[in-house]
Amino acid sequence: MPLDDLAGVIETLQRRIRQHGASLRENETRTRMALIDPLLQALGWDTADPGLVTPEYRVNVGWADYALHRPGTQPIAVIEAKRLGSTVDNHLDQAVGYCIEQGIAYAGVTDGNHWRLYRTFEPVPLADKLKLDVQIADAPAHQSALQMLMLWRPNLASGQPIAASEPIPAVSQPEPALPPAPVAPTPTPIPAPTPPGQSQSGWVALSSFTWRKGAPVPRLVQFPDGNQYPVQLWRNLVAMTATWLWSKRLLTPDNLPVPVPGGSRYVVSAEPIHISGNPFISPKTIEGSTAIIEGNVGGRAVNQLC
Repeated sequence: MPLDDLAGVIETLQRRIRQHGASLRENETRTRMALIDPLLQALGWDTADPGLVTPEYRVNVGWADYALHRPGTQPIAVIEAKRLGSTVDNHLDQAVGYCIEQGIAYAGVTDGNHWRLYRTFEPVPLADKLKLDVQIADAPAHQSALQMLMLWRPNLASGQPIAASEPIPAVSQPEPALPPAPVAPTPTPIPAPTPPGQSQSGWVALSSFTWRKGAPVPRLVQFPDGNQYPVQLWRNLVAMTATWLWSKRLLTPDNLPVPVPGGSRYVVSAEPIHISGNPFISPKTIEGSTAIIEGNVGGRAVNQLC
């Protein structure tokens, strides 16, 4: 891809920000049409091709604005889009939450000017997960273009995108194969729900956690490397726990199915069918396994897995 072509697109977007910024700051849809879609397309992500880009990608906790795919695969990245002028950091938890639940490697957030991209499961502090941080209106177009090559489709779809230190020439060889989706880090400790009348007591090991009716959803999960991620829903925690147990061979085909305590339903099974014979409402297969998680579960399922 000629770098000059990408820089030309960025120059056009810079003019739009200068001339129409007031209008774009009022509306997310205008921002997407005027700024975000054109840049994604210039980077090889044809937003009109369902095989490459899925707008409004369905996840259990909501809808991601864009999912970026290699043909025939699950997304390599999701991008949350906000109206021009939005503080992208305020929406990072939302993008990362989607990626954690779906096992997606990269989480991006943009307001059409400020672009940030994080590697979701990198076992490093959050600041070191940042792979891209550029504001296209604040730098020369060629400099911004060079940085935005992190999102160039052959680069990102490789699964291990690299920052460009010089223009990347067009390639005639097939794109590199997409590696298996990353497994979420170990979700051992979670914040303890705060009993009525008591102050927050800190963190509690997942193996010691006891769910009780009406207990609030833990706000965060903290991994052994110190990284913290939003939980949002009980099913997020269940999915991350089951994925880790499988990766450590503590959950195996011999352990399946795993029932929900005191009920007629399964938490994890080899087939998406409950004890009652009813199908799973929200099935999700653990990557690289034969195990299927029921996404429509609550806090009791955490205790059963641990």
